[in-house]
Amino acid sequence: MEASRFGFQTAPAFKFDPTDADLVAHYLLPRALGVPDPPFAHAIIDDDPAGLPPADLFAKHGHGGSHHAFFLHTAADAPESRERAVKGGAGGRWRGQKASVESVTLVHPDGGELDIKYRRSELTYERDAGEGEKKGEDGAGAAADATGWVMHEYQIVSPPLQATVLSRISNVREDRQPAAAQN
Repeated sequence: MEASRFGFQTAPAFKFDPTDADLVAHYLLPRALGVPDPPFAHAIIDDDPAGLPPADLFAKHGHGGSHHAFFLHTAADAPESRERAVKGGAGGRWRGQKASVESVTLVHPDGGELDIKYRRSELTYERDAGEGEKKGEDGAGAAADATGWVMHEYQIVSPPLQATVLSRISNVREDRQPAAAQN
């Protein structure tokens, strides 16, 4: 993904692909603390990722040709349930796969340290079964596992802060394609 799609003025070949720790420390934490106009805020889209199917959500925000994007929303939009329905478009659901609590240590220039614990959840997108499609034992459509859409959600759990969630959504199918095929 060219960094220019996220508002960065860099060389065209630069890829914006922050680590989990970078997402938490530089993008999620300032928003959860209520920092007005945090640096690089333009790289994160304010929208509920369960508002539309992922391809429609990407198109709505001008990321139709992207293989990943970042969304910020409140924890009310992202309940801790293992499954969440997509409200608009053709519907579908984000189904939880696994979650873990991880940490990142922030070091102040004066030498002080702060440990931030965050929950990282992995969800996969499944389309609703269309009319005439077979449904699996779990009620999902036969093509549910084939969408390739994955969402990683990050939420700070300690110290307690306002309930803000940052989501990285990507299409793992597109991530595996050769660079020439991603135009």
